[in-house]
Amino acid sequence: MQIIVCKDYEEMSIRAAELAAEGIRENPEALVSFPGGDTPLGMVHAFADMVNAGDVNISRARYVSLDEWVGLSGTDEGSCGIFNRAELLDRLQKPFKEVHIINGAAADIEDERKALDEYIAKYGPLEVSVLGIGMNGHLGFNEDGVSFELDAHIIPLSETTKKVMSKYFGEKFHPEYGISQGIRQIMAAKRVILIANGAHKADILAKACRGEVTNRVPASILQRHPNCFVVADEAAAAQL
Repeated sequence: MQIIVCKDYEEMSIRAAELAAEGIRENPEALVSFPGGDTPLGMVHAFADMVNAGDVNISRARYVSLDEWVGLSGTDEGSCGIFNRAELLDRLQKPFKEVHIINGAAADIEDERKALDEYIAKYGPLEVSVLGIGMNGHLGFNEDGVSFELDAHIIPLSETTKKVMSKYFGEKFHPEYGISQGIRQIMAAKRVILIANGAHKADILAKACRGEVTNRVPASILQRHPNCFVVADEAAAAQL
C-alpha cells in the first residue's frame, strides 16, 4: 500500500487521475472503473481533461461502473449512472471503446447483477479500480460486514450509508439496497487507487490503512492488495 499525501483536494484529484492514466498506458485495452460521488468529482474531471488533451488514449479501453442504488436508473437525479454520464462520459471528446453502466432500476435486478459479473469476467480483470471510502469503510456498496469472497452482489445498505445518502436525494428517495462490484473483483484489479479528502475521513482512513484487516472496515482489505495507492489530501491523511 503506497500512501500519497497531497496538499489539497485539487492535487489529490490530479494525482489520482494521473495514476489511472498510467494504468491505461500500460494496458491500452484496459477495463477501468471509477466511483461516483463528491470525492471523485475532481478526479474524473481531471481524467477527462487528460483524455481530451491527448495525454492518454482510451479508444481501446472499456469502462464499467462500480455500483448503483437499487431502484435508480442512469437518468435519475443522484444516481451513480447519471454521475458517470454527466461528469465523465459526456465530457470525453474521445470516448471509451465500450461502457457498461449498471441500471439500478432494471426490471430484474438479479439479471443486472449477472450482467455486471459477466462483463467483468469477459473483459477483466480490472486494470484500474478507483475507489472512494465511505464513513463506515465501505468500497462501492461493499458495506461493513460484507464477505470478501463476493463478486457482484446486491446488498442491504448500512445505516451509515442511509444517513449520508440524504445529501444526494433529500426526502425524494430512500433506497434500501445497493448493487456493486464485489471485493473479489476489486482485489483482482491490477491497480487500485483509493482516494479520500477532508478531515471527516481521517479516522476511517487510518483504520483502513493502519488497523486490523476486517470486514467491519471493508477498505482494510486493500492492505493485502499488491499494487494499491492511497491518495489523500492532508486533512484526510492526518492520522496516517
